[in-house]
Order: sequence, then C-alpha cells, then structure tokens
Amino acid sequence: MEIKVDRKAAVKKLKALVLSPKNEVEAFRSKLEKKFKADFIPNHVERTEKKIGGVKCDILVPEIFASNRIVIYVHGGSFVGGSRDSWRSFCSIFANAVSAKVVVPEFRLAPSYPFPSSIEDVEKVFSGILEDDESKEIILAADGSGASIALGLMLRTEEKKRSLVSKIILISPWLDLSTENLSNKKIRDEILGNEDLRHASDLYTYSSNLKNIQVSPLFASENDFSTFPEVYIQCGEKEILLDSAESLAKKIIYSGGKCVLDVWPEMMFMFQMADEFLLESHEAVEKIGHYINKRNGLSESEIKERERLMRENNIAVE
Repeated sequence: MEIKVDRKAAVKKLKALVLSPKNEVEAFRSKLEKKFKADFIPNHVERTEKKIGGVKCDILVPEIFASNRIVIYVHGGSFVGGSRDSWRSFCSIFANAVSAKVVVPEFRLAPSYPFPSSIEDVEKVFSGILEDDESKEIILAADGSGASIALGLMLRTEEKKRSLVSKIILISPWLDLSTENLSNKKIRDEILGNEDLRHASDLYTYSSNLKNIQVSPLFASENDFSTFPEVYIQCGEKEILLDSAESLAKKIIYSGGKCVLDVWPEMMFMFQMADEFLLESHEAVEKIGHYINKRNGLSESEIKERERLMRENNIAVE
C-alpha cells in the first residue's frame, strides 16, 4: 500500500482518540468508532470472539505466530471510549508484527463504570488465560489510558502471577492522572492538552484517588517495580506525556528492572494509529515486533516465512 504522507490528516484523525471537555461522552464515542472502525481486517489476520473470565474478547490470529505466546492488549480511549471494533485494525497489524495471538478485551468504560471496573475486567481475562494454560508466555500491551489500566493490573497482582508476564509494551502511556508530571519542555502537543487529561481523569475516578498507584502508576515506588517484567515504552517526541514516560523508565531501571524507552522524533501522541498518513506508523509497530521476536528467538524458518508474507502484503521489513 502506497502511503501519501499527510501530517495534518494524521493529527485530525488522532484527535478523535482524545476526549475534549467540549465533547459529550456519547458523541466522543461515536466519533472515535467512526474514525477507527475498519470494514476489513488487514494482513490476513483471522478473528474469533470468545468470552474469557466472562469478558467478551477478540482473538486475533496472524498467519505466522508463536504458538506459546499470547498478547493481552488494553486499548486507550480516554477511559470512556474505544472498543474491540475501533482497535481491531490496529491490533491486527500489531498481532502480525509481534507474531502472536492478540486478545482484546471489551472492558467496561467510565463514567458509568469508573475505576476500578476496567482493571477488574482485564484482570478476569488475565486470570482466565492463566487458568487455561500457565505455560504460555504472556505479553501485556496497552496504549494511552490503557497503560494506566494495564499497569494498575500489574501493581495489584501478586508477584507469582506477575512473574508469568514476560514483557509489558506501552504506547504513548498515560501514567499520571494527577497531571503533576506533564512535560515541562517547550513541546507543542498537537493532540493532547492538560484540560483533556484532567477531564478524562475526573470521569474515571474521584480527585482524592488520582495518586493511587493503580490509577497513576508513576507514583509507585521503585520497590513496587522491582519484580516487574521488562518494559518497552514507545512514544513521540512531541507528546506532553514524554516526561512521565522518561520518569517511569528511570524508576524501573533504578529498581533493578529493564526498560527500553523508544522516542520517535517529531512524532505525536499515538502516531502509530495513523498508518495511512505516516510512514513512521508502520516502522514503529514493526520495531516493536522486532524487539519481541528478537527477544523470543523465532526460528530462522519462521522469520523467513514471516518476512515473505510481509513483503507480499507490502509491509516494510527491517
């Protein structure tokens, strides 16, 4: 697929991921679905639907995948929007890149179901997957507000279960809902503003709860992160969330853990989801795939077959 680079169009699309104080919740949800729901699933990824722990989930299976690996993907959407439908295309691309089955839970949304409803739903899926087969390598991935939910889950999970997660992948993560740790650099964020973050936070939980580590994981101590799996954070240079991502990376490393911070020059919040307008979108997701596949040691034949299929679908191979 030939990409016509169009930054303005990318920004316009990505703004639909963020709840503005000017928008009603239902109008925001409708616009997000309209912008991101796809009519077809890319890269020949197969989709089935299954209830895991009582929670409806998409199961997305790429043509080439590691049978012992599964990804739980927690979508963003300002805590109040987003769905399996609207993230299906992106998560299919993600599944293809990381060579793994991807499970996308349909968790409950604020404000009707505030904190900790979303974490409880993802926790049910996590527990259900463990009950099915503890031998599988589990990767937890999330973007935007989903990062708060995913890390909230890890911070409330006992160490034994937490150790069964091999990696955490965070894309443009929201890590501090108190907004105390927004970037103090002179960054012009084209997507997110302080007011947007505060508005979403108000709908997700009450003000005196904003520094709860399950809400704002950046307030967790180094000791809390000492038993965490390795973490990979990918974000754009022009995000107001960049400082908090840097702070989390430092905290994990100081705790003795492993963390990779992958910052993309001149890129904005969730640029990975504007793949029809930005070359960097494809390259960034493929970089995540490279990171996971390299760490997990696919066989030479699996790598070659995967790259052949990628070329057939006009997907860049690093």
